[in-house]
Amino acid sequence: MGQRFTLKDKVGNIIVSTHEASTATLKLKLASEKYFRSVGSINFDNRQLQVMRERDKHLFRKFNAYGFNHHILANAILFDYVLVKDEYGLYNVPRQVILTQGKFMNFTNHGGFELQIFLPLPEIEKYKIQSPL
Repeated sequence: MGQRFTLKDKVGNIIVSTHEASTATLKLKLASEKYFRSVGSINFDNRQLQVMRERDKHLFRKFNAYGFNHHILANAILFDYVLVKDEYGLYNVPRQVILTQGKFMNFTNHGGFELQIFLPLPEIEKYKIQSPL
C-alpha cells in the first residue's frame, strides 16, 4: 500500500489521498455521513484528476452542470486537468476553466471541503476528446 495523506477541515469533513507509484486516489468523507465517497484518481504522468460521472445521478439539473470539490481544485499541485468520464464521452477540462467559469450554488454549506463549484455541460463539452478514426 502506498503513502497516505489525510486532511480534516474545521467541521470534520475528511479528504484522504493514497499515493502509489504513478497515481493517487482521492476519497471524501463528509462529517454528516458515515462513509467515504470516491472523488477520483490523479494520474501523475499526464497531470489529470480522473472522475466518473453518470448524468442521471450526478447532473445538477437546475443548471445542467456537474459539481466538483472546490477545495481539491483550488489547492491542487499534482494535476492541471480534470478528465471527466460519463456515458457520453471523455472530457479533458483544464482545472482553471472550472475555477474561473464555474459557479457556486447557494446550498446550505458550513464551509470546508463540502463546497462545490459547478461547470455547465456545454462548457465541459468544449473539451470532449474525439476518438481517432
